[in-house]
Amino acid sequence: MRHPSLLARKRYGPTRWWVALLGSFLMVLGLASTAAYGRDDDRATAAADQVLTWTAGDPIDHYLSAPRTAVAGPATIVFENSAATGNTTGMPHTLTFGVSDVEFNNDVPLNILANPSDSEGGKHSVEVTLTPGRYFYHCTIPGHGSMQGILTVTEDSGGEDTTAPETSATVDGDKNAGGAYIGQATVTVAATDAGSGVD
Repeated sequence: MRHPSLLARKRYGPTRWWVALLGSFLMVLGLASTAAYGRDDDRATAAADQVLTWTAGDPIDHYLSAPRTAVAGPATIVFENSAATGNTTGMPHTLTFGVSDVEFNNDVPLNILANPSDSEGGKHSVEVTLTPGRYFYHCTIPGHGSMQGILTVTEDSGGEDTTAPETSATVDGDKNAGGAYIGQATVTVAATDAGSGVD
């Protein structure tokens, strides 16, 4: 009878057999975990999927839609000023982040000019990295100064809370000679959590 490892080597081939053996060995040592990899991938995907969209149309005194809040980290900023968003006159607009006022963040020098007849059909996107604080945005086209607002960016929570609360339990009551409780006993449970608190 052949040894099981020889059967596995014959069935999967030498390369796949060694890869499988190494992967199993690392899993036993705790150096590799598919669950851990999944959590990291999920966080990266969530960060990359943050899309913030501004839209404009015929009005020169306001954006038709604009986000108010975001989370610090990577983000895709989309600015659309097209027929689809209500621009019927071909009016150009910009989405510009201010970088000269010390009251606001100045680390994203964004300046997008969009109109329905441009090469992108009025819809533009750009990848940025946002930091905690406030960004002032506005349109720089003369006469469009009322098109402005503030985007507030908060700290990234870093994903799910994986630290369990600290708990304790005490029991009070009368005991018999064997240490068993007689009649009624009162159990007091306490818990604390530095991250999210305990309700």
